[in-house]
Amino acid sequence: MLHSPAVSPPGLSEIVGEAARAHARLVGLSLDARLARAAECRRRLEDRGEEIVDSAVAEVGQAVRFARRELRSALLFLDALPDLAAAIRPRRVPAVSGTTVLEWAPYGVVLGWHAANSPVWVPTVVAVSALVAGNAVISRPSRRARRTTGRVLDALAGPWPPGALQVVDAPPEEAEWLVSAPGVDAVVAHASTATCRRHLARLGEAYAAGARLRPYVAEASGNDALLVLAGADLDRAAEAAALAGFANSGQLCMAAKRLIVERSVWEGFRPRLVRAVEGLVLGDPGHERTDIAPLAEGPARAHARQALAEALALGGEIVVGAGERGPFFTPTVVLLPRRALDAMLWRDEVFAPLRALVLAEDAADAVALANDTSFGLGASVFGGPPEVVAGLRAARVVVEETPLYQDPNLVVGGIRDSGFGGARPKLEQLVYARRVHRADLSSAP
Repeated sequence: MLHSPAVSPPGLSEIVGEAARAHARLVGLSLDARLARAAECRRRLEDRGEEIVDSAVAEVGQAVRFARRELRSALLFLDALPDLAAAIRPRRVPAVSGTTVLEWAPYGVVLGWHAANSPVWVPTVVAVSALVAGNAVISRPSRRARRTTGRVLDALAGPWPPGALQVVDAPPEEAEWLVSAPGVDAVVAHASTATCRRHLARLGEAYAAGARLRPYVAEASGNDALLVLAGADLDRAAEAAALAGFANSGQLCMAAKRLIVERSVWEGFRPRLVRAVEGLVLGDPGHERTDIAPLAEGPARAHARQALAEALALGGEIVVGAGERGPFFTPTVVLLPRRALDAMLWRDEVFAPLRALVLAEDAADAVALANDTSFGLGASVFGGPPEVVAGLRAARVVVEETPLYQDPNLVVGGIRDSGFGGARPKLEQLVYARRVHRADLSSAP
């Protein structure tokens, strides 16, 4: 019965109702008043920063350096909010007569569905974007990160009216009722593509039964390419490949998962890549020098184990790394032959420290390889002609820069199996455009 849009798990209808009442209070606040509350969110999040970082290390197994990096990204986003909010300020637009104002109005109640791999930055971006836009928020953290994300959301909730930011701690089969629930006006899901498809199937059933339409913002899986082409700074590219490929034990949607190297630079790039990857430190996530923490046994590790075995069976060659070693999955790069491009290591998002590498004949071939995926989150380019960027089918492209470049103005988002809207700020995705026209009565007869 829990899968029926008409039957809610215990307590969830009450949460939606409380959020709707809070939304009615939020829309009475001006944008500047909401931004002032967001500034208070920043102070509270920073004050609780070490507690949150310690929780991410203990609960999720993030290396402490990466947990601090994620907290820093969340704080940078909050610093940038006043500038981002300029996009949703009302403005006059052309009118044949009288005046027309373009406004942005909140949808109402937003459900944020969060993954475990980013327990700090993602819930901060979704919750505060929605609140500044005038929405109330219901957040559903991953059960693997519920204490860490719960601490983040508790810090963020303080400045807002009661019920404006609520946390649902429920298993997926219960919490997914909220995706299609009456009273939920928009959904932002940071999840695997498989989970987003499941949500959308549920919405389809609900729509067929008469449920109200709502935006569904899918921030789904990625299988990003990193291109190293003629003319690249090979040292810089190798360092970027190591950091972007293996940070957070490779468990990032925006990680560089497919390395594409132009054949003419391969001999020079190979030793640099090996040196950069071998320089990564495996260890206890609580130690300051650790880059790669142990990878827990579970679906991600099992998938990586299978992907590595298949790649080697198809003629893949390990360039650096040793696969599994005790509690670790060592940072491993496999050079795939072109005949192996149907392998899981190339086609799937491998959520572990395991990456594919393929040689390209030239820049055009590298672009074709980069686009040889159903995903469309991001890409990064080192070297090559300027026209390479125009040919890439990805929503977030960085040039001569690590894919993990931190900048709240360079937002994350995808197309195809990575999402719908591309790289658009959440603040702009959680409002709708409204035009208000007023007649000029002074010229009336």
